[in-house]
Amino acid sequence: MRRFRFKLEKFLEFRALHERRAELLLAERAGRCVLLEARLLEIASARARSSREMFRAGRGLEDYRAAELYIRRLDIERDKLVIELAAAEIAREEARQDYVEKRRSREAIDKLKERRREDYYKLAEREEIKALDDIARRAVGLRE
Repeated sequence: MRRFRFKLEKFLEFRALHERRAELLLAERAGRCVLLEARLLEIASARARSSREMFRAGRGLEDYRAAELYIRRLDIERDKLVIELAAAEIAREEARQDYVEKRRSREAIDKLKERRREDYYKLAEREEIKALDDIARRAVGLRE
């Protein structure tokens, strides 16, 4: 029996390549979002720590003022990061939609390949059974 050969194999590989590229882009954008979220947590932690330290005993007016300016700078950085994170999440969602679309496209060709493979092997099995039946009929005919 001949081996199954899918005529659209190159096209399937092409679709799989595009799916992989979209998956890598999605991973890159998701990683960017994770990094921004981690930086936001660092800023929140630094702000809380600075707020506690600001009123600690033995601190002077200069220390209070420096802590206040540091907290303001952290707030400004946090606001910028929140905007950047929102844009990164929009980009991640776009990349996710693109990945899903490309995955569906590849899966459609994959399903077609599987159906054709099943049909091919069913047909080949039927042909083999017919050939064996013919051989058996000839053998019976020769004995009589």
